[in-house]
Amino acid sequence: MHALKSKLLQNWKSGITVSIVSIPLALALAITSGATPTQGIITAFWAGLLGAIFGGSNFNIIGPTGALAGILITYALAHGSEVLPAVAVLSGLLILIAYIFNLDKYIVFIPRSVVHGFTLGVAFNIALGQLDNIFGITGLQKTDSLVKNILITLQHISQTDWLIVGIFLISTLFILFWNKKFPKIPGAAIVAFLSISAMMVLPALGYTPSILTIGDKYPSLHATLFENPLLQLQWNIFLVKDIWVLAIAVAVISILETLLSGQIADTMTGTKFNRKKEVLGLSIANLGSGLMGGIPATAALARTALNIKSGANHKASGAINAIFVGAIALFLVSFFKLLPMVIVASILVVVAIGMVERKHFIHLVENERIAFVLSLIVAFVVVVEDPMMGILAGTVIALLIFVNKLSYGQTEVLIWKNGKMTEALLKNDFLKKAVIDSDIIVYKITGALTYINMPAHLEAAQKIKNNNYIILSLRHSFYADIDGIDYLGEIIEVLKKKNNKKILIAGINKEIEKLIHKEAFYKKKLVEGKIYKRTSEAIKEIIPKY
Repeated sequence: MHALKSKLLQNWKSGITVSIVSIPLALALAITSGATPTQGIITAFWAGLLGAIFGGSNFNIIGPTGALAGILITYALAHGSEVLPAVAVLSGLLILIAYIFNLDKYIVFIPRSVVHGFTLGVAFNIALGQLDNIFGITGLQKTDSLVKNILITLQHISQTDWLIVGIFLISTLFILFWNKKFPKIPGAAIVAFLSISAMMVLPALGYTPSILTIGDKYPSLHATLFENPLLQLQWNIFLVKDIWVLAIAVAVISILETLLSGQIADTMTGTKFNRKKEVLGLSIANLGSGLMGGIPATAALARTALNIKSGANHKASGAINAIFVGAIALFLVSFFKLLPMVIVASILVVVAIGMVERKHFIHLVENERIAFVLSLIVAFVVVVEDPMMGILAGTVIALLIFVNKLSYGQTEVLIWKNGKMTEALLKNDFLKKAVIDSDIIVYKITGALTYINMPAHLEAAQKIKNNNYIILSLRHSFYADIDGIDYLGEIIEVLKKKNNKKILIAGINKEIEKLIHKEAFYKKKLVEGKIYKRTSEAIKEIIPKY
């Protein structure tokens, strides 16, 4: 009990600091997710509280995020915001399954370039989705397509309210400047407070500004931490394919973002979080959020970073943040109804700008341009088509690129002459040699023996001819499938036909050796004598003969 009290005393300042910025962000991100502001508050409270209690990170702040907003908005526009709690519950169950069966280790196989491309695309979605609020255009009928919505807005650009545009530019620049100069005090909270105060004071001075507020757009916004639209849904909605596809995408992105946020927090603090427990906490957070009427949630990197910079050293900070979010929302909900939608747009555009990871893209341009192009392709698909399609397309392309690189079968070839090694070449350099003067060749096959890379080794075998000995070294081969072993047999047969007198195998592990013993090429004595444990043993046995 004393330890808990100590942690609370050490973390109350950071918790309150994060809660101040969590409120406007919860409202804004819920709106851009297609949810109601009330659902945003419910999510920030329950997901934040449960994530802090049951999670494995001392610093992650769980709540509504931009990464999920890009996925949820399309579905919410098509089916209504009341469906989003069901998505939260389903994604929570899927995350729980991932926790039980350790499936999160497979999710992290999605390349960083795909994740960053997805994040870039979602950033564009968030920013471009605020064009109506930026230009002060109201009353436009929206579709579930971002591109169509942009075109609809541009068709009504003549209705632009330049006062609103000016407020947007000033508030956005102020937030960016403030966050750079005073990172411990979030600019979004300052702008939200000032704008709400202005909306209260100006009418008292005889001037009523014609600015759309959250209360105007969402008159149902009220003080509550629980509402249950799940009871109003038909049970057969859970049989609809689309909601399961969405839930799977939400679960994958939630786990990725949460683990990434935890890793970055560890880098900032020099600590190590419990990955498995954090996945469990994320599952419970989404289940709790959905059951209470909220929307899907994940770790928010910006709020997590603010939590750390504000002095947090324990998950008590996240719990305090959630409790204060709830308290502020309950007692000051009428205050937040006065928050102008143009300020919501400003906050969201700053969030979108913060999602663009410039250092990562610069690093890719300088070191791996193919990965950079892949990121741009994913971002393009996310914006034009669908966030889920962006992730899927990017992952498939990344897998094809990886398989293509594996198919090169790059390895090392050692050339011996008269009992001495004369050259050590990479396979591609070996293939370029016009004349190979050798009587012993050590050909190393590294990695895996599979249908992907063994055809390249079969091609190289055509070049090896007229040697006394060929040693096939599998010392650095860790895995083989039946196709790979069949190819190995073909390689040995080719080497025999090329007038190489004796073929030796060295350095294989027990699993590969079992497969080799079953294969006909071994039974046919295509391999000479025993299989050597090490290449050096085979060399020692051969050298005295020279």
